[in-house]
Amino acid sequence: MQASSSVREIPNVSFSNTYASLQTALPLSTKTKQHLRDQLVHLTEQLSSLTLPSTNRIMREIYLQSLNTFIIEKRNLTELVLEMANYTNGAIMKKLEAIRNLVTISEQSYRRFAETDDTTRNATAKFMAKYGYFSSKHVLNITINSTSENPLSNTTSPTMTTLESSSLSMITQDELSTGTSYSTSTDMNEMSSGDPAQSPSESEGEYKALEKELLIQQKKHFGGAFVNITHSTVHVPTIIYSLNREILLTANWSYNLNQAFIDNYNHDPELTWQYFCSQTGLYRVWPGHIWEYPEDDTDKLDLFDCRVQNWYIRATSSPRDVIILIDASGSMTGLKKSIAIQTVETILDTLSDDDFVQIIKFQENAEFIDDCFRDGLVQATFENRHKFRTSVNTNIKTEDIANFSKALNMAFDILDNARTNISRTENARLLCQCHYLSTDNQTEAQHEAFCPSDFNANPYAEDEEPFLDSTGCNKMIMIVTDGATETALNVFQSRNWYPNNISTCHSIETRVFTYMIGRELGDPKHETALNVFQSRNWYPNNISTCHSIETRVFTYMIGRELGDPKHIRWMSCANKGYFAHVSTLEDIQENVEDYIPVTARPIAMYNDHVTVWSSVFLDVERTLPIKTYKWFPFKFSDLSISMDEFKNKSKPVNLMISIAQPILNPPQHARDETILLGAVGVDIPVKLLQEFSPKYRLGVHGYSFMINHNGYLMFHPDLRPVLGPYRKQNYHSIDLDMVEIPYNLMKFVHIRKDMVLSIANQRSARVKKHLDDMRRIEVVEQNYFYATLGDKESNPFTLGIVLRFPYGESQVRTVEPSTEKVKTALRFIRQRNVRIADWIYCNSTAEDDIGDTEESFRGYLKEKIETDRIASCPYEASRQLIYMMIEELYIMSKFENWTKTGVADREFKRPLDQSAYFDFKEYQNENHLHWIFLATRSGITAYWRLYQLANEEHIRQFSDANPNSIESSYYERTINATYTYGADHIHGDHHIYSLFFGISNIPTNNSHMSFDNHTNATEGNMGSSTPMSSSHMYLVIATAIWMNQTVHTPKQTAQNVPFGVFGVMLPYKTVRAKQFSNLCAPLDTGICYIIDENGYIMFVSPQDGKDRIDDIGKFLGEFEASIMYDLVAKKIFSEVKMVDFQGVCLQRQLRLEKNSGHYFRGILQAMSLMFWNIINHLAMIIIRDIMFFPQWSYATKKVNNINQTVIVEKPIRKNHTRESLSNILLTHIDFRHPTLHHKVLNTTKDDETIEKIPEACIEEFNLYVSTWKGWQGPLPSKDNRISWEQVEKENTIYGIVNCTLSVKEAPENSDDSYENTTNSTNGATVVPPVSTPESYSYSISKIPKSNLMLLYANHSTEASSSCEKLIIKRKPVEFTSEEWCTRLKTTPYRERPHKCFFVHEGENKTLFSKCSNADRLMHQTLFVVLTVIIIELFLFTN
Repeated sequence: MQASSSVREIPNVSFSNTYASLQTALPLSTKTKQHLRDQLVHLTEQLSSLTLPSTNRIMREIYLQSLNTFIIEKRNLTELVLEMANYTNGAIMKKLEAIRNLVTISEQSYRRFAETDDTTRNATAKFMAKYGYFSSKHVLNITINSTSENPLSNTTSPTMTTLESSSLSMITQDELSTGTSYSTSTDMNEMSSGDPAQSPSESEGEYKALEKELLIQQKKHFGGAFVNITHSTVHVPTIIYSLNREILLTANWSYNLNQAFIDNYNHDPELTWQYFCSQTGLYRVWPGHIWEYPEDDTDKLDLFDCRVQNWYIRATSSPRDVIILIDASGSMTGLKKSIAIQTVETILDTLSDDDFVQIIKFQENAEFIDDCFRDGLVQATFENRHKFRTSVNTNIKTEDIANFSKALNMAFDILDNARTNISRTENARLLCQCHYLSTDNQTEAQHEAFCPSDFNANPYAEDEEPFLDSTGCNKMIMIVTDGATETALNVFQSRNWYPNNISTCHSIETRVFTYMIGRELGDPKHETALNVFQSRNWYPNNISTCHSIETRVFTYMIGRELGDPKHIRWMSCANKGYFAHVSTLEDIQENVEDYIPVTARPIAMYNDHVTVWSSVFLDVERTLPIKTYKWFPFKFSDLSISMDEFKNKSKPVNLMISIAQPILNPPQHARDETILLGAVGVDIPVKLLQEFSPKYRLGVHGYSFMINHNGYLMFHPDLRPVLGPYRKQNYHSIDLDMVEIPYNLMKFVHIRKDMVLSIANQRSARVKKHLDDMRRIEVVEQNYFYATLGDKESNPFTLGIVLRFPYGESQVRTVEPSTEKVKTALRFIRQRNVRIADWIYCNSTAEDDIGDTEESFRGYLKEKIETDRIASCPYEASRQLIYMMIEELYIMSKFENWTKTGVADREFKRPLDQSAYFDFKEYQNENHLHWIFLATRSGITAYWRLYQLANEEHIRQFSDANPNSIESSYYERTINATYTYGADHIHGDHHIYSLFFGISNIPTNNSHMSFDNHTNATEGNMGSSTPMSSSHMYLVIATAIWMNQTVHTPKQTAQNVPFGVFGVMLPYKTVRAKQFSNLCAPLDTGICYIIDENGYIMFVSPQDGKDRIDDIGKFLGEFEASIMYDLVAKKIFSEVKMVDFQGVCLQRQLRLEKNSGHYFRGILQAMSLMFWNIINHLAMIIIRDIMFFPQWSYATKKVNNINQTVIVEKPIRKNHTRESLSNILLTHIDFRHPTLHHKVLNTTKDDETIEKIPEACIEEFNLYVSTWKGWQGPLPSKDNRISWEQVEKENTIYGIVNCTLSVKEAPENSDDSYENTTNSTNGATVVPPVSTPESYSYSISKIPKSNLMLLYANHSTEASSSCEKLIIKRKPVEFTSEEWCTRLKTTPYRERPHKCFFVHEGENKTLFSKCSNADRLMHQTLFVVLTVIIIELFLFTN
């Protein structure tokens, strides 16, 4: 195949070759032009008649009658965002009060517990073991009807009573001595749930005492969960015995929190989940509920442990710079290596975006584990931690010996340099590389302005604080090894200790006194001879240094064989760290957790309860183990469903953020070693924070968003955490500039930086905004206003609002409505044809209890009627919303009166245009006019039936698809287009045409069914007795209602403001048959299309007797790519590159062999590899552990030949390719028909072609938009002298394009046969042309007063199906290794922590002398070690 240099590289285009020289086609004939002109006139008239102009005019007149009740005024947007921020901050402060209350109660309860003696504690533990506690994994649920009047709040049944104001105290010595019936702090209701006369030994099952009855009720406020709001429940991880003494005692003293939870909720009903996590692993959560296991945990293993959740770790330690050193010496093989790798992975799981990290592997030399991260610390983002995990699992080759000194020196160098090096973040060129934002067809000067190079990047100002690749806070080194032969004392002494401040508190035998002689006092601090004292006079096993230490050292000794740990333990103990022995895979999590209480010491010493906030998360993840933050399993059968089912298959998307504080037992109050008791937290629904910056206050195209100190989104209309049932991997850390895609990157960087630094400001930026599931795009200028939420130590958030000018800066208010209007509104809303928006009107909690948005709104109307005020709504803005809705409902009621009687206002009986009423009655007899509707700025949509046989279910589906009118795609498109296309928008003469698909019934889901994709699917069947549901396509015509008021100030002009959208819904087939059946019929050749402003086909002329209805809604480029290219070149359309940073990709396997022989060969290779691994391990045991017993491999420098298999490296053949999940879904689900249609499913390629776990990726694709206005003057009529020839000159464009006919066929030899057997959207293989290239002419005309264009292509029948194709298709961005590394290493600008707690001098006390768990572990492993020694000696002697 001969390549063509003229073909442009377009990422989402697949097309054939073109020839350099083609025969030029003749222009369109005069006759053809005349017919197209007549066709344009006919279309303009027909489309205008479909808009019901007289009815549209009446709707506007009724609005004008109420104009005096509306107040249109310009608002101060800086004050508006500040007001919203203050309201939001007020709500957050109430949550902080709840947290502080929980902290106080917890600490007081523990101190009372700490004052008891062992006898009391033993009795308490015995009592708890007998009567148990409410265990979330063992409770027996009793469900209460959710519609009952809050039965849990005042239950008086024997099994459930209300709680006392505080729980009882611990058991006293007098109660024990007298044998009095005593009670603990556990509620008596917990005891009454079991039989007091029955001891645990008499009951069936070990956990019988925990099987208690728990009354539950479904609560909307808690995400629809079944809960008990009078009790908390307790969760204990599987790795911990639920009846363990420590757990029983913690459950006892922590029960005081139960009443605190309830008190908090009564004080602030907006609170949701409240919880306490003890350092012992107990997790108490309110409200009480049965434990929900992850969907993939079918065996109920329950790996959840609250101590390793992100919120807990962040609450109990300050941000950290972490260096992980992993031993890669020759002894780290087999199980040791596996344990070491998983230990590192577990450490990574405990880090968050607030931390920085680096991993070094060391042998004789030390080197970075990942070639990408070779410049120091990197932020511990999700992507970076994932990259580290991959490297740890693939880049460790064990050999040589371990040189700890070199590794530690390298670690200290990195930590020191991180505090001094300026971050890469401020490099503007790297920002551009990392975000892959570019504008097509830029000149070099334009590109330089968009994305400055290093030379032109803005330098730091003199007073600007450098941004560092470091937290600027705690420094930690974590060593994972199987042992050490040195202490590396000289490294610690020179890099981590300060000899001039040394105050030794080691175990010392000999005192040393020094006398410095001479008048000249030199430097008295050297030489220290520290190594001599350490080896001859100090005991490292008992060392407890009092040096001034900056960096903590934590060591993890790997392997079952516990040798002499004194050196590796000394490293931790001498550097205020902790030593742990990890002998098995099961020990990893528990031992890694041991470092958390150590890092919490300074916080406890300062007794400072730091407030920490989590990133945003889904409520379904609240109880998931940290390692299950991944996708649900991907199955092809999941795609054999409708798009509507696919989108709604997952649980409702309820985003949450959590706030937490540590619970401390400072040494000055402590009676034991426990200074970290745990942490408490509260979950806050994101919708609560959005409640104070609602859409209805901002208007159409306006929205609010919030970011934290990292620049990550807390909420934003384009934050998409799920794709159907699949949770995305990286939605917790979506940055602001990943959803606001700017044209000028550097201008938007300033907006982000201002917000991170909490600088209140306002800026504007030109951005790309998408609509319709990223099928449409618009480039608009937006204005950003932002303000901080107050005290940055309490909350790290900044709120922003976005508006479009000029209409975005105006607000519409209404006067307080009369009681009669309220009654009219209440009567009207009770009808079936009204849909109100799902707003939070005044009080989210009260409205949640009601459970229905419309019912809560009716409640406010009733209150207004009965009391003439709405006292239950404290917010002025919310009351204004209700007043606006009352006025709009009153207008709708008047319009309905007109549709019935011709009179809008019954009281005054003022007649409107009678001819319009007669027209309306005529419309009701037309079978192609089904529904009219009005959507308002406050979120109400009302529908009126015209044709009596119109399907009511379809209009309800349209209503369900657009629940909040002002947020709907058709509403936003209509407002934007009618304003953009000139002054006609105020008169309602401009209309927007779109499509909607309705269905009559839902098909039965069957993943093995395959059927054809037809819009008239009633004729088809799915190969079974299940009937095919019918679908109906509707044409939706909408126009905006704009209004203004006369401004009396001479220098001001009245601002037009959008009030709503009036529309008509027509059955597509009927309209096409009536109005467009003869589209281009008189022409002998060619095809006519009617397309919208984004190039999607609305109508197409029949071809060879086929109606081509399946092509409706498709992109024009799929059939007329050459014309589309030419329209872009002529600037009729703009080609806009879009980047989706929240994309989803799957690795698709390339089928490299066509026969089944490779499967058998693969099995043989796997068996061979397994056999030789067994032989190698046996040889290792014989050589190392028997012949040279007992020799430590790290103590001698020898080559581990076992791990040095000689392999001749060959170039790795690529066997996978990444594909956008959206593209794959197109193979099975038709996005144009979002409520019904499936495509043919090939179930044989399930496991063979798609991996089960998708991955986050960046996708790019081109979208198209036309801003061509065409003729803007009045249309020709008898009242003017304008002719259609004049209109044509400004309204029609002609052109000639070339097309190469080609045929698609599967090649004989292909590395990816799957690519060529699937849907054509996944790519096309093109063979050389088999016919002569065709050159043809075309014309395109703008249909006046609409978003439609008439396109005529004068080519042969075969051309549209055989010529090159331009398909809108997502393409994963493939970075080079250097580009990907640059992206990962670049740290977006972030705010430093406001508080940081380093090592505290009080840690030198005896209280903290324990720095390891080796003693208790030694006893556990001693028997195993002795057994291994005996067996090896026996084998050696024989």
